[in-house]
Amino acid sequence: MRDYEIVWILGGGASAKEGDESVERVRELVGSLGGEVGEVNPWGKRNLAYPIEKQTEGFYVEAQFKLDAARTPELEQACNADRQIIRHLIVKK
Repeated sequence: MRDYEIVWILGGGASAKEGDESVERVRELVGSLGGEVGEVNPWGKRNLAYPIEKQTEGFYVEAQFKLDAARTPELEQACNADRQIIRHLIVKK
């Protein structure tokens, strides 16, 4: 398993509660793919550098996780399918 970091942005209307729910969804998804989530850091609501989907604010969340490299495309697809997530980035540490 490799170490990864994911940062995702929820739409500007998202609250801290919705951020927590999003963290749980990602935690369950990584777990179902055979990985494990480590440290999670909700950064809170911040202004975006440029508008995304006509939104100027977003709720940022960052998490560390371990996952088999062959399973990361499935995580990418799940993040793309989640309508609350307006942007995400997964990087190998």
